[in-house]
Amino acid sequence: MSENPQSTHPDGTPTRLGRYRLVRPISTGGMARVFEGRRESLAGVAPRVAVKVILPTYAGEGRFRDLFINEARIGSMLQHQNLVQIQDFDCEQGVYYLVMEYVEGLTVRRCMSLSRRNERSIPHQVVAELGRQVCDGLQHAHAARSEGGAPLELVHRDIKPSNLILNPQGVVKILDFGISKAALTYEREGAVRGTWGYMAPEQAAGSNVGPASDLFGLAAVLYELLALRPLFPEKDEDEIRALLAQDEAARRAARLMGGAGPLGNILVRALQRDPAARFQSAAEMGRALGALLSDPVTAREAVERFQADMAQLDGSAAAAPIRAPAGGAPVGVVDPLALPVAAGESPRDLHGSPLSIGSRVPSLDAPPRSLLVSNRGSGNGSIRSTTTAFFVCIALAIIGFTGWRIVAPPAPEIIPPVAEAPPAATEASGANPESTPEKLPSEASVQAVDPPVEEVAKALPVPEPRTSSKPSPAPAPKKKKPTPPPPAKKAPPRRSSGPGASAGTGAASSAPVPVGRGKLTVSSIPKARVIVDGKFIRQSPLYRFEVAAGTRVVTLMDSEGNRKTFQVDVPVDGEVRRVWSFVDNRFESE
Repeated sequence: MSENPQSTHPDGTPTRLGRYRLVRPISTGGMARVFEGRRESLAGVAPRVAVKVILPTYAGEGRFRDLFINEARIGSMLQHQNLVQIQDFDCEQGVYYLVMEYVEGLTVRRCMSLSRRNERSIPHQVVAELGRQVCDGLQHAHAARSEGGAPLELVHRDIKPSNLILNPQGVVKILDFGISKAALTYEREGAVRGTWGYMAPEQAAGSNVGPASDLFGLAAVLYELLALRPLFPEKDEDEIRALLAQDEAARRAARLMGGAGPLGNILVRALQRDPAARFQSAAEMGRALGALLSDPVTAREAVERFQADMAQLDGSAAAAPIRAPAGGAPVGVVDPLALPVAAGESPRDLHGSPLSIGSRVPSLDAPPRSLLVSNRGSGNGSIRSTTTAFFVCIALAIIGFTGWRIVAPPAPEIIPPVAEAPPAATEASGANPESTPEKLPSEASVQAVDPPVEEVAKALPVPEPRTSSKPSPAPAPKKKKPTPPPPAKKAPPRRSSGPGASAGTGAASSAPVPVGRGKLTVSSIPKARVIVDGKFIRQSPLYRFEVAAGTRVVTLMDSEGNRKTFQVDVPVDGEVRRVWSFVDNRFESE
């Protein structure tokens, strides 16, 4: 029996638009709703499609309609396996609708939610392959051209977990180009579009965006896949904008490096505040992610297994007891910040799926989790009683130990005998406390105990004065030993006369010094301290910093103590830009 063409869904959307029958709603976004549809043809052929319509609340507003038309126009120009394909666009009964390919699968947002709820870490191999595939799709979009051959200059601007969907074949697809920016679209200058928590700093500030802005959003998604928590859990927009301006994204990724292994280096670079310090194309970031994969076929199979596991968990999510997959208990998860660096081939769990390095491997002797949850009638009584007795014993032991510590008399303090130093040694040691703090300022608290040992050690090599009748004159020539410190104090001028004089008085006498000032822009991967001519300026990036024109000596020092020193020739009223990568040990292309 055919449906009444005038019937509608509860939200007022018609059940039929053109030759498409809208079966059920799939998802709802900020301005549109997606339905599962059927394109009815001859002989009962009705392939599944996804039909997107503007929410009735916004259907009458022109700006939402323009965004919808923009998505259809741009999507129709893109043909790639990692992008959802546009099949049709039309208007029926005053309702604009966009017909897309139907992708059966789970969004990355849903996969992360299921992993978090079931205490499952996501293997690094899966994260790298998902990121590589998204880079392939973004590279196609960024390089797309119009039918006339003009570059579209397309930027998605809304890469986030809910806009990435993973199908059973292990292919991830990018959804929703609704707020994308292209050369053929016009919008008000300074407009901020995107999702807070995944926007790049320049995007949050309303500045110009480019391909590097999408790579920042992708890196935020990969961070969340590894840590199973958002890069920016903060909710306030102004707070997130301030954190982005302080380079907090790269700082948080750096804290994850110990658990993310080589992936951490990629995230730190892609999350830099300065777009020039990030990967300059999606293809470049995709190659970096692909280099972490031993074999593309194995990586694809790992993603397929991950998707199958998530689909199984999604199908059983409504059941009360969460049953383990066939072959063993679910793999536990530890804090991603404590994961060791991946080395060699990834281990596998009991049913053949790769484990992320640092995951807890289920014990062969441990009962499956489903038994602990569901068998409440038979064996749980003994397990519960055993567990209770165990904790009671621990509590009694703690109470007994605490009581013993309170009642027991304190142990007498044993003071070791200190050898008495002769006057000469005492005078000599009197000069040491003045020089020691200069060498070891961090050990000032230890010196309250160490001087007696030093005095005894210095007293041993001077037994001869004790045998003489007048030990006092002997120390007098030894007091002249401190006379070397004056040359030591003259040493600092020698240091300053090295780089300082060559850049100052020496250079003035040998070569003319450029008169005027220029600007210096220096960045690094990861962030480092910027020292110009021996003076610390700030943490990188250093942007358009005004310096005296001429040759300047720049030193970069990261948190691990790695240094890079180089010279730059700053022209008068000009600018020099340098970006150094500690990861690749080379300068990035400007």
